[in-house]
Amino acid sequence: MDHNTLSGWVELSGYPKFTTTMIPFLLGAVLAWADGYAFDWHVLAISLLAVFLLTDFCFVLNACSVYSDLKQKGIDFGRVEKTSTLHSTAVSGRFNAFVKGRISVKQAVNGAYLCVFAALPLGVLLHFYLNTGPLTLPLGLLGIFIAYSYSRGLRFSYHGLGEIALTAGVGWLTVFSGYYLQSHQVSLLPTVVALPWVIDVFKLKLTREIPDFECDLLINRRNLAIRLGKTTTASFYLPLTVCSWLAFIPILFLGVPYIGLVLLSIPMFFTVKSLRKFDWKTEEGLSAITKNAFTGMILIPVALIGIFVIKIVAAV
Repeated sequence: MDHNTLSGWVELSGYPKFTTTMIPFLLGAVLAWADGYAFDWHVLAISLLAVFLLTDFCFVLNACSVYSDLKQKGIDFGRVEKTSTLHSTAVSGRFNAFVKGRISVKQAVNGAYLCVFAALPLGVLLHFYLNTGPLTLPLGLLGIFIAYSYSRGLRFSYHGLGEIALTAGVGWLTVFSGYYLQSHQVSLLPTVVALPWVIDVFKLKLTREIPDFECDLLINRRNLAIRLGKTTTASFYLPLTVCSWLAFIPILFLGVPYIGLVLLSIPMFFTVKSLRKFDWKTEEGLSAITKNAFTGMILIPVALIGIFVIKIVAAV
């Protein structure tokens, strides 16, 4: 792989967005530690690498699918002088690596599948050598299935199921898997703790579909935003935000030091910023909403990690 192709792969992958899978996975591991299980750094390092590879597989394959569909329609985005960031969408630099000719769709697809082939031995190592439990490989295969089926195969994102698939994979599976690989046990704890994060993932997924509305409509990607319309989709933002905040309540009964709950003010701050001037009808307003909403969302598992680390320290 030459330098140009490598730079195209890096830009196409959008590595800053990998925080959406790796941080909640780390949250699951910390929850297992706080729940009294020994922390296995070897398992954590190997499993985080597997999560990284599967995230790359999902993001790149999805970008290739959407871009290929646009090309078939005879539509192409002009060059956007931006690289992929935490907040970019399909119409704000997501396909720039293709447009600039740094990497071809075929090269990107092959690279995506190589990520899966590299992750599979890691799953076998975790399952059979490090004895992380009988659900290790099934959980990994479930992650591969969701990542693949989001844009290929069953094409969940084209049939109004993409939001559910992404919420299940990024919102729940990451936290649950992080917990299970450390504890080797099935528990409701990661699900209860992850609930605010799960709701916020679904909310942001809906919101981020608004700027890509015309793009998705052109390729007949019948996601929920297309089915509901922009106005109805935007109307879900506030109630989902309230539900996400209410979902923090069960954490009060998990024996966490209340001082740690102060950390929740950090993601809430950015969420409030996204609500103050909720103008989704202009490009500038929608950009501000998605930027603050994304920041608030990703800080939820960060804050929860801090809360449970405080619990662990307080118990020493």
